[in-house]
Amino acid sequence: MDLHAQKKEIRDKFLNKREELKKNFTRENKKQLISNVFKLANNFNYDSVAGYFPIGSEIDCLEILEKFNYNSIITALPFVKEDKKIEFRIWNKSEVLEDGLFKIPVPKKRIIVIPDIIIIPLISFDKTGSRIGFGSGIYDRSLPSFPKSKKIGLAFSGQLNKRVIPIGEFDQKLDAVATEKDILFFK
Repeated sequence: MDLHAQKKEIRDKFLNKREELKKNFTRENKKQLISNVFKLANNFNYDSVAGYFPIGSEIDCLEILEKFNYNSIITALPFVKEDKKIEFRIWNKSEVLEDGLFKIPVPKKRIIVIPDIIIIPLISFDKTGSRIGFGSGIYDRSLPSFPKSKKIGLAFSGQLNKRVIPIGEFDQKLDAVATEKDILFFK
């Protein structure tokens, strides 16, 4: 089975699993996840944090960004440019959003930041820091442009793949993942 087919199989399996995990995610789970994100972030020096606007069964990180912003941290959301690479635009909950690529809301104002921490959605991850996303490659193309930023996956604990995820030459690894149960460091 080629790399593309292997990833599609993992993506399909864990996308269904993520949908079930989201249905059973309690307030207490969310509270613990948020706590773990802040514990993880405290391992780094940072003045800015980027997240994402959740789609489907992705974990909603907007509340996390709001908490960072409340603590005087600059927060941002991704905007996918024509070259299919991300720029991060400053965002807080009072900012006006407009539809971006795939109709995902993005900040209307173009105030760009290079975040110290980038919170990344995922469908599955493994203990080496590899991740599976939707397969468009947008994060994998974009992350090399942010070499100093810490790349943090946000996941339900059940998204951990016990097998090593097959990767290609352009796949980018995470520095860490926060779940409701654990904080995992990879580099």
